[in-house]
Amino acid sequence: MGADLNARERLIAALEGCTPDRVPFSPFLAYVWESLPASVQAAGQLAFHTRIGADPLWRGAPCPVRVHLPATVTTRSWQEGPRRCVETVTPVGALRRTYLKTPAAGDQTEFLVEHPLKTEDDLRIQLWIEEHTEYTLDLEPVRQHLAGDGAVGLSLGMLLPRAKAAFQDLVEHLMGTEELAYALADYRETVEALWQAMVANDLRAAELALEAPYRYFITWEDSGTQNYAPSAYRRYIATEVAQWVALLESDGRRYIQHACGHLRAILGAMQASGAHGVESLSPPPTGDITLAEARALVGETWPIIGGIEPTRFLQLSLDELGPYVEQVLADGMGPNGVGRFVLANSDSCPPGVTVAKFARVAEVARGWRP
Repeated sequence: MGADLNARERLIAALEGCTPDRVPFSPFLAYVWESLPASVQAAGQLAFHTRIGADPLWRGAPCPVRVHLPATVTTRSWQEGPRRCVETVTPVGALRRTYLKTPAAGDQTEFLVEHPLKTEDDLRIQLWIEEHTEYTLDLEPVRQHLAGDGAVGLSLGMLLPRAKAAFQDLVEHLMGTEELAYALADYRETVEALWQAMVANDLRAAELALEAPYRYFITWEDSGTQNYAPSAYRRYIATEVAQWVALLESDGRRYIQHACGHLRAILGAMQASGAHGVESLSPPPTGDITLAEARALVGETWPIIGGIEPTRFLQLSLDELGPYVEQVLADGMGPNGVGRFVLANSDSCPPGVTVAKFARVAEVARGWRP
């Protein structure tokens, strides 16, 4: 491999098909961070990367776009035991959602147990909200990030304040999988009118996001066929992603798609939409396609970030982790050893993974050669 590079140079080389000095290792610290020792947290994530010898990849760096709703839209929240209820009141009606915190989830996670869009009238209320949403540019959080931790490594800027494609937002946050499926069967025109308004708003926001000096952008797509058919992915998500890609590439930027679910049936469509690689590809049992199968499907020139399956990372001993990571590296780089690959634990990391395990992965990555 090539001459010694810094973390930013190494990551760009891996993503753009140049020859890095070694395969980058860029841990994803969501969920696990709060379980690490207090002294580690106090030092900060950049210090953590430096300590273990990893390459910082700041996924979801600050979005420069702010959302503004009319003054006639108000929100109130209240507690009902362990449930947090939120009501959004508009001139055309009100929407309610409910979150639940459970002891098993600790303080980090709330579960959405009541989606706000439950009837066709609710969809019309949300359509009114989308039609009356305005966006402004705020670059200050971006400047602060790039002057701080983001000065080292590579930032993947958050493209949208919604943080995901319109259909994915309907699935995850607004309707839920089952209710959306019924709605598409019962009143598809209303659903698609809302979806189209959301897509139009996303494109407006993305145009503003280009003012940020990020070379690469990302959204939290959480793509996977656990929640929708491949045909729905192609119709509703891939088509929107293609619009973002066209906008970004016209300005020399890249879009990398976060996708942490079952990807076997949609990875080809993801690649065809123009995304410049997939972030958080998770092998089984979290996902449904092995890293070797994914590399064979997309070829050597499409970047893959990920490969370390979350439960294996938690369960393997330090001694077992070395051979496992070596195999992940070989699969990610492909049979010719030239695949565009960034080693990472895929998606959120289970609490309980230790600093020593992260350090062991970094050690293996530094010493591995195809």
